Amino acid sequence: MKREMTMESKVSLAQEIADKRVARGHISCWWLGGSGFAFKDPGDTVIYLDPYLSNAVKGIFGADRAFSAPIAPEDVRAHAVVSTHWHEDHLDPGSIPIIARNNPDAKFIMPPSATSHALSWGIPRSQVLGIQHGQKIQVANVMIEAVPARHEAGIPGWDVPDAMGVLLQVGSLTIYHCGDTEYDVRLRRLKTQKPNVAMLCINGVSGNMDAHEAALLAWHLGSEVVIPIHHYLWATNTGTEEETLDPQLFADTYTRLGGAGLPLIPQIGAEIDLGRE
Repeated sequence: MKREMTMESKVSLAQEIADKRVARGHISCWWLGGSGFAFKDPGDTVIYLDPYLSNAVKGIFGADRAFSAPIAPEDVRAHAVVSTHWHEDHLDPGSIPIIARNNPDAKFIMPPSATSHALSWGIPRSQVLGIQHGQKIQVANVMIEAVPARHEAGIPGWDVPDAMGVLLQVGSLTIYHCGDTEYDVRLRRLKTQKPNVAMLCINGVSGNMDAHEAALLAWHLGSEVVIPIHHYLWATNTGTEEETLDPQLFADTYTRLGGAGLPLIPQIGAEIDLGRE
């Protein structure tokens, strides 16, 4: 597995994704910041997962973006968009309606509590698909499976009982994206699914694992590549006593635990080439 570190502008990242020809047995992905990724498979299927491309959260919680979105919502071309729960940095009210208008054949896949938000924004019901733990939806050659998450945000009205993680499977390659979640024994059981790649939140507050818990889960899963996420998105989030925003802390903890996989720290807008070798 290799990582390409070039930084791309909004327009050029859209073009890069469009032009990319993914080798058989591989998946390319690009980190959008926070929990967001764009994935592309060898059949040119493009899946976005938790894309936060607006600044909507600033108007709700006063949390400003730390950087410009690496791709504009208007430039997104996707076969499916998966949101792990309805929180605005995962189901983005400033991006999802725009993406839906420009991608009328795309499916928007999310837990049941999120569907009412999407439908209220005028997204056609035919495009919105609810999914719960253990259910699967096929999008071209990509199998999308909802798996458990425990996301107790600790803010009245913002807890999400049906939050989920996601398994993406293309051929023999399986990628686990944990969404927002606390450490939970149910996540350890995902080892039976043998994810080749584990993308794990590390920020440690608002219902998420910290870097040490994520490193322990990575060690349990035994994945070949482990990627820390949800540590860089907010300009005002400089780190409290409970937060773990340094991805190197995750990598170092994982190594000390004896993790045999490759800790890979993503860069905004940079391609990550994932393959079995």
